[in-house]
Amino acid sequence: MKFSLFKTRKAQSATEYLMTYGWAILAIAIVGALLYTQVFSSKKCAEGATGFAISGTIYPDGNEYALNPTSGNLDILLKNNVGKAVTLVTVQCGTTAAVADVTAIADGASTTVNVAACAGANPGVVGSCYSMPIVVTYQTAAGISLKAAGTLNGKY
Repeated sequence: MKFSLFKTRKAQSATEYLMTYGWAILAIAIVGALLYTQVFSSKKCAEGATGFAISGTIYPDGNEYALNPTSGNLDILLKNNVGKAVTLVTVQCGTTAAVADVTAIADGASTTVNVAACAGANPGVVGSCYSMPIVVTYQTAAGISLKAAGTLNGKY
């Protein structure tokens, strides 16, 4: 009788040992899953101009641009890296195509361009993120029409 009681206590000890480690492993797995799904991370906006070539084209100089959350107007600093003077034809923001207020950009020069109602009728809420495709159409003195395209990302 004494021998069978000893076996029972050994089995109970092993079971308690496995349960303790089982709960610890389960807790680690849950925390790992929450970290993996980024439950604890704060959402940040990606900021900067992406997709623009910087050689032989027009591009946002120094990622300097601002999109007004109430009016939807875009102010963007464009740099001419074509190698010759160019004339801006249009700046298309999303689905809105607008003629820029500054049309000529000398070789190597930067100029600020204001595009009205770039974000449409309902631009966004202050503090929200945006990602807006931009297409800049320009012409050389020879009349060749070229395009520069990319995306502007930021926070209103």
